[in-house]
Amino acid sequence: MKRIGILTFHRSVNNGAVMQAYSLSKRIASEFPETKVEIIDYHMKKIDEYYQYTFSKYIKSDSIIIKAKKCAKLILDPTMIRRLNNRTTIFYDSINNLPLSETKIISDSADELYDYINSSYDVVIVGSDAVWNHIVRGFPNPYLPDMRVHCKKMSYAASCYGMDFLKCTASEKEAIGKSLNDFSFVGVRDDATEDFVKWSGSKSVPIHTCDPTAFLDIRSIPVNEKDLKQKLAKRGFDFSKPTIGMMGNEKMCSMIRSMYGKRYQIVALYVYVKKADVNLYDLTPYEWAYVFRYFKLLFTTYFHGTLLALRNGVPLICISLNNSFEQKHKAKALDILERVGYSDWYFFTDYNGLNYNEIKEKADELLSSNIKEEIIFRIDEEAKSFENFNIALKKIINLED
Repeated sequence: MKRIGILTFHRSVNNGAVMQAYSLSKRIASEFPETKVEIIDYHMKKIDEYYQYTFSKYIKSDSIIIKAKKCAKLILDPTMIRRLNNRTTIFYDSINNLPLSETKIISDSADELYDYINSSYDVVIVGSDAVWNHIVRGFPNPYLPDMRVHCKKMSYAASCYGMDFLKCTASEKEAIGKSLNDFSFVGVRDDATEDFVKWSGSKSVPIHTCDPTAFLDIRSIPVNEKDLKQKLAKRGFDFSKPTIGMMGNEKMCSMIRSMYGKRYQIVALYVYVKKADVNLYDLTPYEWAYVFRYFKLLFTTYFHGTLLALRNGVPLICISLNNSFEQKHKAKALDILERVGYSDWYFFTDYNGLNYNEIKEKADELLSSNIKEEIIFRIDEEAKSFENFNIALKKIINLED
């Protein structure tokens, strides 16, 4: 039996990271039932420690001003650290639903990881997610295996989002290009990563492959709808009232409230928002993916929030983060919205009047629309890009046989 290992960010405390890993592993296992598909349970020690919240770690800073601001924030919101730790605990419990490798590796070095891959897998698939952004994890990047990994290497919807690769050193650029040359298939998630592959000088041709949540089968995820509804009701969710979901900050909530008052209940996902009517910051990733269906509209700054709304047939308003990366390269949320024909759902705002009327006009239009089937059709069309990867993997497995 051929063994396929998926190398991704499944342990980053991020609901989208879990759902993309879940969806990709399920799809490959379904397409290739004669193989053993598992997620390589690798996590960098420095990242593991990042999600351990304590008072001393939170206020740690070289700047006295920043320390003071963080202390003031904790005074205003004294339960914040407890909420973050609670969310992390729920998150780590939930990843047991993933097909994890029997061996768990927590190390900042790639040596142990690569030895394990060489002894365990016939094919390793890197992605999806921003696995090729090495700013935090360091270079060489364990998620861009070099010639030390001897099995067939592929990437699926890999991304460099958040890293201005134009600032990489010449030696880093050369090493990246050489590593990519050794991949049998280079599947990338977005235009920015296609540019990254070409910039590296690699001879490999980057091919667009959709984020795995584009083909997520919502019906198959481990959620009991009856239990979930009871859980939401205990949190104050009123199923008789029209609902606007949000994934953003207090300023976003204030903007929505100024537009619609109390006509809609505002439900905040993932991030605690004091001004929201209902807070669902600590759902499991699977519950989070499921709950979008209860919204008439979503406001979000999050990429996977955008995708899960689309997957559930829910229209959305996506607010640009307008960070340094997005000022030089196409934003990942805009990338997916362009691919499904909804780029007019993407806006810039300072939550202080900029594009307020345009956002309100589009939100009114979407709230009065009935386009669930159209949205699902368009995300299904985007999901067909999986086939490019599927054909390549099929050839590799057949050749291995």
